[in-house]
Amino acid sequence: MTTIYVHDNNQSQNITCSDGSQGVLRVSKMNNAVRYNFKFYSHAHLGFWLDKHQFYDGKTLIVKGVLENERLEIKFVN
Repeated sequence: MTTIYVHDNNQSQNITCSDGSQGVLRVSKMNNAVRYNFKFYSHAHLGFWLDKHQFYDGKTLIVKGVLENERLEIKFVN
């Protein structure tokens, strides 16, 4: 499982992962709801999005890919 380290400040930010890969978290509003879009540089991991109620410390998820599924965990940092 790969851990994604993020700040819980509802702002777009650069992110790092436990395997050393990096990416970006973009926070946006869609139909008056907050959406968190995760994208990773150099295709290290599959991109995905979460709604506000899905974005919390310790959240684990499986992102389904064409060749394999990936297990990820969200970890809040200061």
